[in-house]
This record gives sequence, C-alpha cells and structure tokens, in this order.
Amino acid sequence: MTNDMEALQAELAAVRQELEDLRLQFPDALLEGDLATERVLYMNRLACQVFRCSAEDVQDLTAKDIFAEGDYERAQMETRERLTRGYAEGGGTRYVRSTQQDLREFNMRRKDGTIFPAETQSVFVADSFGHPRRIRTLVRDITARKELEARLEEMSVRDPLTGCFNRRYIDKRRAELEQDGAHWACLLFDLTGFKAINDTYGHAEGDRVLVAFAHFLLRLHRSEDILVRLGGDEFALFVRTLVEEEGRAVADRVIEAAQQGSPAAFNFGVAVRMAGEDVSRALSRADQMMYEAKGHSLHSKRD
Repeated sequence: MTNDMEALQAELAAVRQELEDLRLQFPDALLEGDLATERVLYMNRLACQVFRCSAEDVQDLTAKDIFAEGDYERAQMETRERLTRGYAEGGGTRYVRSTQQDLREFNMRRKDGTIFPAETQSVFVADSFGHPRRIRTLVRDITARKELEARLEEMSVRDPLTGCFNRRYIDKRRAELEQDGAHWACLLFDLTGFKAINDTYGHAEGDRVLVAFAHFLLRLHRSEDILVRLGGDEFALFVRTLVEEEGRAVADRVIEAAQQGSPAAFNFGVAVRMAGEDVSRALSRADQMMYEAKGHSLHSKRD
C-alpha cells in the first residue's frame, strides 16, 4: 500500500512538473493574477520578455503596474462586469463561465515604463466551491499589427500620386469641420489647360505637373490646414481661421506666391465658412467664385 501511494505521489509530481514546464514554455505570454489583491502571481518566460522584467520582479507587480493609465480602470470595470454576468447566469450563488471567446485590446505597460498595445484573452480560475479567485491571461504584443493598420489607414486617405489627402479624408473630418464653432476657409484650385498638357505631352508630364503643383500648395499651408486633391486637376485647401480676414489673407498669400513661382497657371476661388454651413456648400461657393474667375488665371511672372 505504501509503495502504491509513493508511486502515485511520484506520478502526480511528474504531471505537475510537466504542466509547469508547459506553462513556462507556452508559446504566448501567460500570466496569472489574484482577483482580490490584484497581485501578479505568475508570468511565464515569454511574458517576462514582453513586459521586460525578471522572474524575481513578478512578485512585486500588480495589475496597476502592467496596465497603462486609463486602461487599468477599464480592465477593472470589465472584469467586474464579467464576474457579475457569470454569477447572474448561475442564479447569484455560483459562477458560470462564459462560452464566448473573450478577446480584448488594452494599452499595457512594461517594467521600464514603455507602453505597448496588447490583445488579451482571459479566463477565471475558480476554487473548489466554484468561486473565481484568480485570472489567467494570454497577452499578445500587437505593436506590429497596429503599425500596419495605421499605415493602411494612412494610405486609404492619401492620393497616391501627390501625397495630398483625398475626399475620403474630408469625409472622416466632416463632423469636426461642420461643428457649430468651427471656423475655416476653403480655397479651391484647378489648373488652366491641364487637358492640353496631357494631350500634347502625355500623362507622365501631366502627372509631373500635378505633383509640382501639390508641392507648391504644400509650401503655403500650415500643419493644421488640410490639403486635398479632389480629383483630376482640382485641389482644395481648408484653412483654419478665427476671423474672415485670415481666409482673405491666405488668398492674398496664394496670389503673391503664384506670381513668384507657381509651376502651372491656375484658377482659384475662396469661401469663408458661414455659420452652420456644411463642407459641400462651402465648396460649392468656392467653385462658383472660381468659375467667375475663369479667364483670369494666376501664373508665375517668371513664365
């Protein structure tokens, strides 16, 4: 009997060691925390690498240490909500684990203070009475994925030829631009005789002219202004203004700059946003002014 018990204990110890080795070598960052104290109880090897800490550092960490400010409070709230739902499904006396995959995103903090975006997946570990006591979480550093998403998003709102923003970007900013207190002026441009350039010299030369003109406009705009290629040879510059005179001053600056060194002749119109006016209406007024200026193109005096 004694030998059987010893053999069983040895087998149990071997299984525990195997599980511990598996947990340590798990291919994702794995950590466990105490729900009551919020202390971090365990990090596997990859988790220590992700959070840039040693195994000895783990015992001094709490949830507040590993979540970025703001996200710590959100993690607390979402954990409480999950517990409340689980107990509600168990009639209030026992916790019932959700069958849904619990994937969430947080900004997390490494031991050196740097912040990184993470995807987490957590489960509660219950005691013998079925009450959750610990939380076990997989953490994946998704910095590379977020950077790729940001690059793709940037590409989606940029004109690939000139690097200016496109119409989709204006749609994204429309709510902001159309707020009651938003003050801006819209300058609308189109190139004179652009079709003739394409027909005479080819589309490669036409593209070169468009890029040069975009660079000309970029030199005139401030960091908070928005330069958009609306399509073809038409561009719009949205300039933040506090008073109407600022919009007119920008228009004067365009005229002066055009005389000094515009790469192509162009027409332009300007509309200072009126109270309650939407983007489309302001563009329409600028377009009307530009139409009325046809035949009076601006160009460099050096041409």
